[in-house]
Order: sequence, then C-alpha cells, then structure tokens
Amino acid sequence: MRGIHYQTGLPIRVTIGQGSIVAVEETGGGKTDEWPVIAPGLFDIQVNGFMGVDFNDDGLTAGQVESACLALLERGVTGFFPTIITGPVERTTRLLGVFAQALRAPGLAEQMIRGIHLEGPFICREDGPRGAHPRAYCLDPDPELLKRWQGASGGLVRIVTLAPELPGSESLIRTCRAAGMVVGIGHTSAGSEKIRMAADAGATLSTHLGNGAHNMLPRHPNYIWDQLAEERLFASMIADGFHLPDAVLKVFIRMKQEQAILISDSMMYSGMAPGRYTSPATGDVRLTPEGKLHMEGEPGTLAGSASMLLDGVRKISGLEGFSFAWNMASIHPSTLLNEPAKGGIAPGAPADLVLLKKRGTEIAITSVVKAGKHYPA
Repeated sequence: MRGIHYQTGLPIRVTIGQGSIVAVEETGGGKTDEWPVIAPGLFDIQVNGFMGVDFNDDGLTAGQVESACLALLERGVTGFFPTIITGPVERTTRLLGVFAQALRAPGLAEQMIRGIHLEGPFICREDGPRGAHPRAYCLDPDPELLKRWQGASGGLVRIVTLAPELPGSESLIRTCRAAGMVVGIGHTSAGSEKIRMAADAGATLSTHLGNGAHNMLPRHPNYIWDQLAEERLFASMIADGFHLPDAVLKVFIRMKQEQAILISDSMMYSGMAPGRYTSPATGDVRLTPEGKLHMEGEPGTLAGSASMLLDGVRKISGLEGFSFAWNMASIHPSTLLNEPAKGGIAPGAPADLVLLKKRGTEIAITSVVKAGKHYPA
C-alpha cells in the first residue's frame, strides 16, 4: 500500500501481513499528488450508539451491535468503547451480556470493541453535573455491583467514570486500578481535595472535561481548573461545536497536549434527520437542524452528541492542525489504554488504517483498513 504519511507528508509504502504492519518505508515514483493520505484508524472511547442503534436500549441485540460496528468502521473508526450510562441495574446487566454475546461471535464487534465504558451510575445526583443521566438511578460506588457487572460482561469493563466526592469512591478507584481498568472523573461536583485524592488513588482520565458540570462555577478554585492542572489526568473532550467553545478547546488542548483525547460521545441519532426522539436512556430529546442534541424542552441541557469522531477531527484541525487533531482521536486514547495501536503507523502495530483525501480542513475518507482487510468508506 502506498500513500502519504499523515504526519510527515512523505510518500511511504506500508507492507501488511497477518493483520499487522510488517514494514513502513519511504518511497517515491508515480504521481504522489494522487496518492491518499495514510493515517492510523480512529479510536473512540465513548460511543453511546450510532446510526439508529442505541447501546442503552433494553432491547439491544448482538446483531444491532454488529451493524453499528460496520457503520462506525465505514467512517474511519477501527476501535471503540461502547458506553453504558446510568440506568436500572438489571438493564445494565442485560446490556453487558449482549456485548459479551456479540464479541463471542466472529465479526467486526469482536475485532473493534476494545472494552466497555461504564459512564455511571456512580455519579453526582445534582442538576448540572448529572447532565442527562436520570437521578433515580444514580448510586454511590458499589464494588460488589461492579464485580457483578464485570462478570456479566465477561471482563469487558475497562473504563469506569465516577464522581470522586461520593462515599466509597477512593476504594472503588483503587479496586478498578488493581484490576487494570481506567478510571475517569466525570459528572462530578468534587472539590480540590477529592480531585487530588482520585488521582492519588489511580484515576487517569477526565471524562468529557467541561461538560457534565454546573452552569455557574466559582471563578477559582473549581473542579475544571483542578483537573486541568492535574498532570496525571488525560482529558477527553467533545468537539462538536456545541459542548465546548473553540477558546475552551484551545486552552484544554494547550494544557493537556499529548494527554488530550477527542471523543464523539455519539448517540444513536448520529447521522439521522433532525426531530424529536425518545431514548430509553435519557427520555425525550431533540436533534436540531444545526446538529445540536438536547433534552426536549431544555435547550441548555445537552443529551450527548449527534456528531461523529471525524467531525471533531475537522474542528480540531482548524484549531491545532490536522496531524495533532488526528492523534487526539487515535494515538492519544490508545496511549491511555495502552493499546497496541499507540505506535501509530509502525512495524508491529495493528494494520488498522484510514486512507483519505485532505484539502485544508476538508477531510474525505476513501477507504478503511481493519486488520489488513479493506472496507469502502
């Protein structure tokens, strides 16, 4: 495979064997201006659903999971974390079982799903930090419940987002870290001491920093400043044009640098027509013609995102440049999770690649390679 390296701009030849990259060589010859740009596959650690499939729907099937995987792959995502939000305990248990079933069958789910992200229920009950999560199902950290869920999923739970001010949070963070899970701070009203405690206990992520927060905060200190200043925390962020203003994105990125992660936080409405929808997870929501997804009757309360990870790459490309934006959506999250893809386009890395055409911030995917197999965009 020949193309232009997404970072260096140099023509390269990538040799693939048995699903991995065997060699990467600089090359020449031919009309290189017609060659595609070659970039690592996108890696989204927060996906609530996609193209009509809701990962929080009690009726979710393994077949729907597989169809969502194909839709994501066609848009450049070669690995992702289905995200289950706060809801009834039994529903979460059933959903985890569905994902375990999907991964037992040969197919894209088994190749693409790198783990499950539990966003809740161990989160703040207050309006603002709770976001669109239903208050009735918010719980204090419960190690036995998490153990039960991990059993139901067959060990798939790899990210847990929680509020560190809740009783029992420090113990749960340490338990998660000992089991090899990543712990994210999110949907929190924690003070400075609790943010520091969480990092001391092993938390390494701020989940969608700047969102799931009070509308009004003290000038300083506050939990956004505290997480920005905490050097042990990566920070994920949503760049859909609604969750965070450009100026905030730029500040977050400048502070976190290689610890800045781009997520979609996509809901099942990504790619769908504007209108009113009812979600089993959040209730009635509205998708505006501009692409904003909010709670019905509450334009100020976002209900997740209806954008795709590639949309965020386009946004960040205009702020920080293309290669950095792409790394935020591929290399940086892979580094957080210690995934083999953290090596990027290099021998030994998975042959998970995106071929694209780029002009300025306009990005068009032409094809996707997953484990060495080509798929059309």
